[in-house]
Amino acid sequence: MTVFDTPATRELQAAVAEVVQRVIAPISAATPPGTRLTAEQMRTCLRALQPLGYLGSTIPRDFGGAGLSYVEYGMLLEQVAKGPVLFGEVVPPRTINYLGTAEQKRRWLPKLFSGDWIATAAITEPQAGSDMRAFTTTAVLDGDHYVVNGRKRWLKLGSVADLMTLMVVDPASGGLSRLVVERDISPWVSRDIDTVGLRQLSLAEVTFDGTRVPRDSILGEAGAGGEQFHRGIEASRGFIGIQAVGIASHALDRALAYARERVAFGRPIGKFQAIQIVLADAATRLQAARLLCFNALAILDSGKRAPRDVSMAKVFAVDTALAVCQAAMESMGAWGTAEEAEVERCWRDAAMLSAIDGTAGIQRLIIGRETLGMSAFL
Repeated sequence: MTVFDTPATRELQAAVAEVVQRVIAPISAATPPGTRLTAEQMRTCLRALQPLGYLGSTIPRDFGGAGLSYVEYGMLLEQVAKGPVLFGEVVPPRTINYLGTAEQKRRWLPKLFSGDWIATAAITEPQAGSDMRAFTTTAVLDGDHYVVNGRKRWLKLGSVADLMTLMVVDPASGGLSRLVVERDISPWVSRDIDTVGLRQLSLAEVTFDGTRVPRDSILGEAGAGGEQFHRGIEASRGFIGIQAVGIASHALDRALAYARERVAFGRPIGKFQAIQIVLADAATRLQAARLLCFNALAILDSGKRAPRDVSMAKVFAVDTALAVCQAAMESMGAWGTAEEAEVERCWRDAAMLSAIDGTAGIQRLIIGRETLGMSAFL
């Protein structure tokens, strides 16, 4: 319990937990090992979460969104993350709402809000992530279309998405631009990447080879995509942090239940001091991480920017989640390493969050810059 938990947020989390148990968990359990959720399975999950605000997120109700605060949406994501599939934040609708024209919003947002379309964001490239100056995917204007060439990597749901927001180099301005790409109009080639975690989701590399994208698909001004990105990623980093907390909370819950039930030497292992100390430290760090995340999101709700706070939240929460999952596994002995125990999956999924939206090293450099008032590099 924290100052951020209210009757309304507790009700929201209870509703999310019910959907996860009723819809998402059975779909996950029915998915054979080594396979990913299909587009239709994804749509079923999205439509089940849609009434709770998952797709409309922080977008005002006037534009068809859910009108949630950053803290409320964080509460929603935290609860989803306690389930078997880490869906994560839905980024493109916020990007389109923030940068798009009225016509673009009417064109794309209804299909995204309903769950009829699956969306992804394409930013990172094989040779560049946080170093956006090294991006090489280009969009050259040719009449009424942009011609796109290049590769993007680590697109969540990239192989099943119907639409993506795409960061490209604009040779005309020398800056970065954001395009909205519809698969049916401007198809892309994708391949899934096998990873340590998030194994039921498509994490893809996509290739554009002379792909033509309508000129009216550009978001905002050409060449202004870099500054737009830095503003939007602050919320995303806070959301990554709170999802790490959700993952680790599930691992800790499993360890606590095991400690109460497992008997050794004639008593529940939860009565042993060694077990209690390990789990007490895990619970304490997890509470601190949760407070860091919601504090950062509350700052964003106040209308202020929070680059230092969201980076602190992300790096501490992910590091904490990994430590908590490790402690949970160790407290459960050999059973903690079993897939049935559900803890090793939590550790694998938490590990995936380390690099998303900037590695731990990048987050620490941002914290250092904001704390010292000087950058560690140019």
